[in-house]
Amino acid sequence: MLKPITGRILSAVGAALLIVTLFVVWYHVDRDGNVTTTSTGWDTFPRLRIIILVGAVLTLITALVAQVRWVLLARTALGLVLAALIMRRIIDPPDIADPISAQFGVIIGFIAALAVALGGLVDTGRRVAAEGLGGLGLGTPRPQLPPAGPREGARARGEGTDAPGGGAAVRVPNQASEGR
Repeated sequence: MLKPITGRILSAVGAALLIVTLFVVWYHVDRDGNVTTTSTGWDTFPRLRIIILVGAVLTLITALVAQVRWVLLARTALGLVLAALIMRRIIDPPDIADPISAQFGVIIGFIAALAVALGGLVDTGRRVAAEGLGGLGLGTPRPQLPPAGPREGARARGEGTDAPGGGAAVRVPNQASEGR
């Protein structure tokens, strides 16, 4: 079974890796047939680099705060959006006159964004499993206890008992002192 912090760690590692991959080579550009230049994610995309950086920082913040449902869903959605933006750059690289080829950095960035989303999904799945399907509104409602009758209600309020605090005293045997 996965530990309760597995999703947080997976998302945080993915976010840190996203930041690192911005400074790794994303593209090789062949200029004049014999000169190859490289371009990092930070160099190539003035807007996308800010989106990835902000997304990674937000992911790190969501890994530190209380893991309520909306935080988990936001982390998952954030990872999916970042993965989609990076996938777009794998499929459709920048449009320049020289031939360009995607490199290791852009692929690792995509995998890191998927790790952010997967971390959110791991924690979301654990939370849903802990709450049961009824938490999603998909299962049957949880059984309700029948209302207490008049006599049971009086006993619960402590009426008609001699014990302090209104409850009946119950003796519980101590099995440790009996040698068991």
